[in-house]
Amino acid sequence: MSVIFVACKGLRKFNGIVDDQFRSAHFDTDAVEIDENPKWPYFANGLEVGTTYMYEEDCWFSFGRRYPFYENVDKLAVFVGYDYRLPGAGDPGPFRELFCWGKGMVGPVISAKLVSDFDDWDDRARALDDENFYNFYQDMRRMFEFAMKDGCVFLRNM
Repeated sequence: MSVIFVACKGLRKFNGIVDDQFRSAHFDTDAVEIDENPKWPYFANGLEVGTTYMYEEDCWFSFGRRYPFYENVDKLAVFVGYDYRLPGAGDPGPFRELFCWGKGMVGPVISAKLVSDFDDWDDRARALDDENFYNFYQDMRRMFEFAMKDGCVFLRNM
């Protein structure tokens, strides 16, 4: 199964009634309900959890099959020295949110932080001379850049 994320931007709160009719007409096209990651609720910072937002634009990012995606995430973790088994693995650091994400929305605050991480590590990632990994790296950066001002990113399919 393919790994697909959706990045949205131009979010604005919807103040109307969100019923089944609204959901079938707007979700997957121009509306999203913000949910949180129970373990990492700050991932949605910049957005109001439980609120439905309309968005101006979305962009879908496909990362191919699940196992190659996980291989690239693992390469990124090794690359930046992240080890989930070590004490403090969830502490702030480069790309920590990617390694802890799991479910829920990533709002504009964390998206901007991740773009900064990608920028800070870009020269070193390019120097690895691994085209497949670097393409993954650039696509992940673009995804969060799309949402970093007034948007969100969520996992659509895995």
